[in-house]
Amino acid sequence: MEPLQHLGDIVYTVIGPIVVLVGAGYLVGRYIETAAEVLAKVLLYLLIPIYVFANILTSSLRPDDYWTIVLFSALALVLLYVVARLVSMVRRHDPPLRGAFVNTAILYNSANFSIPVVALAFGASASMASDAQAIQIVVAACQGLAAYTVGAFIAAAGSGPARRAMINVLRLPYIYALVAAIFIKQIGAGESLTQVTIFWEPIKIICGAYVPMALMTLGAQMARVKVVRAPLDLVLSVLLRLTIGPMLGVALVKLMGIEGLLAQVLVIGVAAPSAVASVVVAIEFKNRPDFAASAVFLSTLGAGLSVPLVVFLTQTFL
Repeated sequence: MEPLQHLGDIVYTVIGPIVVLVGAGYLVGRYIETAAEVLAKVLLYLLIPIYVFANILTSSLRPDDYWTIVLFSALALVLLYVVARLVSMVRRHDPPLRGAFVNTAILYNSANFSIPVVALAFGASASMASDAQAIQIVVAACQGLAAYTVGAFIAAAGSGPARRAMINVLRLPYIYALVAAIFIKQIGAGESLTQVTIFWEPIKIICGAYVPMALMTLGAQMARVKVVRAPLDLVLSVLLRLTIGPMLGVALVKLMGIEGLLAQVLVIGVAAPSAVASVVVAIEFKNRPDFAASAVFLSTLGAGLSVPLVVFLTQTFL
């Protein structure tokens, strides 16, 4: 009975608030046409960079941990690509559908979904929650880079050069926030900076807005989606993202010898739904954005059922 009670607690304390906040964003997105775009810009250009900066600066991650996270993210990307590409070949997708299908499998929503999930899942301990979020922030940075490099090349197959999409990497402010935080931490100035009240207190206040805003933005984006009629391919995309993703994640952490909180957070992260970035690159290259948006929508709904189980299993067995 105790394991079932633990699973019920995860559903109530982690997924419950997420459903409420995503639902609130969905309602706003339904009745305010520009809500998704405005919320996304506030999130991308203000909340995410500051949140990244603050959490990396205050985490207890070691330099070796960063390289482990980057390596895990790269290997997960490669393995997911191989599996998705094989499925796409079996299904005989045309190039546009192949690009959208593969990207929705390999790109996952670390920023808007996984960070809030780990913040809630490990929220009982402030230090553990901070480290969990810092881990997921590095994963989100890797996914952001992958979206506009690997994802752009995949989407551009048969649709023209990918150079114009790759330049978007240089427009992602959280990349610079991540680099700045790591640099300040390496020179030993992080603790002193957190003591400057006029600087750090506004950062703390803004950070408090990140989780609800990220989830409401996700809901507002979902409100603009019209699901396409491609049932089997959508089901396969969602299954790859929500089941094969975490299974490969478990295999990787075992093979790499990763244990404890780091292993748990990495597996939870790779269990996230498809990233909105897969829609962005699909739009950029006219690469079946309708399919990509539908996959994001359905995988996000499905994650409400699958992610609590992944959180429970990782916290129990890893």
